[in-house]
Parts: sequence; C-alpha cells; structure tokens
Amino acid sequence: MYMKKYIYFVLLILLFGLIVSGFAESQNDENASQSSSPLNTFKSAYQDIAWGNNVQKHLRILKTDLDGVSNATNNSDYTMLAVYAQQIVNDTQNATKENDQYTVSPKLQDAQKEWRVALQDYNSAGQFLLHGANETKNGTVGAENFLKARTFRNSGTDHLKRASELAGIT
Repeated sequence: MYMKKYIYFVLLILLFGLIVSGFAESQNDENASQSSSPLNTFKSAYQDIAWGNNVQKHLRILKTDLDGVSNATNNSDYTMLAVYAQQIVNDTQNATKENDQYTVSPKLQDAQKEWRVALQDYNSAGQFLLHGANETKNGTVGAENFLKARTFRNSGTDHLKRASELAGIT
C-alpha cells in the first residue's frame, strides 16, 4: 500500500516540479547568458517536460504491474505472479529505452540517471520474481529468488526517491 501511495505522490510532484523548474530555469538561463537562444531554452524545457510525462506514463504502468504482483501473491497464484513478473521485465526494458531517448537539462540529468537505475533494479526484481514464481509452480521453493526480488525492489524504490529529490521534489 505504501508503495502505491508513494508512486502517485512522486508522480504528481515530479511532473509539477519539472514544469515549474523548466520555466523558471528558462527565465534564469535567458537572463544569465546571452549566448543561449530562446529557442534552445524552449527546447530544453520541452525535453524536461516530455521526459517528466514519460516518467509519469511508466510509473502508471509499473504501478499496474506491481498491483498485479500483489494480488497474485495474496492469492498464492504463481501462474499470474509469473505473468506480472514478466510484464515488469518487459515494461522496465521499454521504459529504459524510452528514457535514454531524452536529453534533459543539466538540472535533471542526475534525476534521469537515478530513474534509469531504479528501472534497472525493478527489472532485476521482476526477473528474480519470475524465477521464483516458476520454481514454486514446479514444486520447488523459490524463497531465495523472492528475497532477491524484494532486495532489488527496495533498491529501486530508494533510487526512485533519490530521483525525485534530485529533480527538486521533496
């Protein structure tokens, strides 16, 4: 439950912060340097906003995947757990590819890197969860893989928090 609320909170604040900081930064850039054209400032702000929207989109997708994992776990449905774990793997791979297509302003570059690390950790969590679910379906205990999945999920959440801090969202 805490993860769901946190993702929504981070999502809303990240988007709001990106929009506000993008426009504020564009004003500061214009005043501080005559070499940066208004067009370049606009492009940079646009990339920041587009990246923020992309993060928001993928947070919603990831939340759906995590809700599915939670429901499957609560129902001891390891077949569905494997399905949702595979979705986490696929969705984080797609999110990483899309993330790498954005060139954000220097102010958001570290946040973008942290978001990427969070996605990598969630991807690893999905992979271990998938292995654990498949082991359990086959009659062996997947406890070690489930523990590794939890470790990577927690690390991903820590990187997600760090990304929001670096984006100026506290």
